[in-house]
Amino acid sequence: MAWMPPLHLLLSPITADSGVTIEQIQLKPMFYAPQKEALARAGDDEDEQFFELAKLATGLSEKELDQLKRPDYVSIAQYVHDMSTRPASFFLEDAGEGRESLTREQVQLLLPLEVAGRTLTELSLEMPALRATKVMKKLTTAKERAEFITSHCSGLMIPDLAGLSVPDWTELQERIDDFLNQPAAFFRSATST
Repeated sequence: MAWMPPLHLLLSPITADSGVTIEQIQLKPMFYAPQKEALARAGDDEDEQFFELAKLATGLSEKELDQLKRPDYVSIAQYVHDMSTRPASFFLEDAGEGRESLTREQVQLLLPLEVAGRTLTELSLEMPALRATKVMKKLTTAKERAEFITSHCSGLMIPDLAGLSVPDWTELQERIDDFLNQPAAFFRSATST
């Protein structure tokens, strides 16, 4: 069964902009491009960042979010935090979906990715060549470097990265970080068990 975001039952119901009472919120997955845009809108203020991300995760308007009682907001903020910082494997393990048959170079996606008319449920990563890391280091921002090397290692085009869920993006960053920073022995020992 595919992973689904949780349903949050509100401790204190709120009133929708339409006047209807909201008693529960079906939380939504967060995707890389909308998250990046929300963080840019929020600036450096951490509370504003969480508020913008909570709008994405709930689909609620600012007026609706403002009605939430603090315990409900804390629950939603925890979900936002997990979606923003945890890799896909965290959510897949919670859902009982393991990665038994996958190698270190394979990544099971939390949510399918539509690319060029195909639906991908996993990606095969390729270790970057030294020349790719030289190009990466010449890019101006950390985001540009991350997007370049992720595209290079995953075979995805940079625009395709926008469709990744944030946990899938995080999982890819962890794996690619290993490729960039671990010695060969790390990979030999991981595959010989």
